[in-house]
Amino acid sequence: MSSTKTRRKRRVKKNPRKIIKALRNLLIITTSVLAFYYFTQSPFFALKEIEVKGNKQLPQTELIQKSGLSLGINYFDIDTGLVTKRLSSIPVIASVEVKKSLPNRMEIVVKEREPLALYCTQDSFAVIDGQGYCLENNVSIQDYDLPIITGLTPDVLQPGEKVSNKECLQSVLAVLDEDVQQLISEIDLAQENSLIAYTRQGIPLLLGTPDQLSEKIKMAVSYLNLLATVEGIEYVDIRSLNAPAVKCEGKNIEKIENSIPLAEN
Repeated sequence: MSSTKTRRKRRVKKNPRKIIKALRNLLIITTSVLAFYYFTQSPFFALKEIEVKGNKQLPQTELIQKSGLSLGINYFDIDTGLVTKRLSSIPVIASVEVKKSLPNRMEIVVKEREPLALYCTQDSFAVIDGQGYCLENNVSIQDYDLPIITGLTPDVLQPGEKVSNKECLQSVLAVLDEDVQQLISEIDLAQENSLIAYTRQGIPLLLGTPDQLSEKIKMAVSYLNLLATVEGIEYVDIRSLNAPAVKCEGKNIEKIENSIPLAEN
């Protein structure tokens, strides 16, 4: 009985030591956490540089302002996901990458949507990119030297949204490289299987269906270059790649390159 009481007393004597040790460990942890917190909040981690790359249309100052970033804010307080979300909401921005570099530097890499064509609406024009996204609406035709796409009713005209999901629109946008942009002034998509383009000289190009559209455009370019000095061209018919034709007013086939058949008047 006496030995049992002695063991209990020993246990009681050990408990205060454990409590003191636990308190000491807690104090050390708390002190370390507070020290780390105040260290991370020190001026050493105040943002000193914001670098923007990839912007051509939007000025750096505007992008930084819309990002919500500013010099002097704490590095650890920056939410890169929120910055990405803010910048991605800009219609002209296709993609954003935000990078943090210790101790006080940020890098923003953007990819902008490039204006490719003007989309004709009932009473105005919208600028669209190669995927059909609206970059800006209610623009003046004089402000952009771009081909005009007509004949479609838009699904939406809000910046940042696709104006139409029509496959024929995507087919046309896919062939509008710089050379084609310089050649074409308008493409009429009113009849999906009877597409018509107009050159900057007003010559109609009968393209037919969107199938093999790239090859048809290339053929039209080569024919128009070949017939650059010919006057009175009424249209170029490339609805069939195997049977292209050029109709010229008052011209006989002998007066044109023999490799190009002329449609009869």
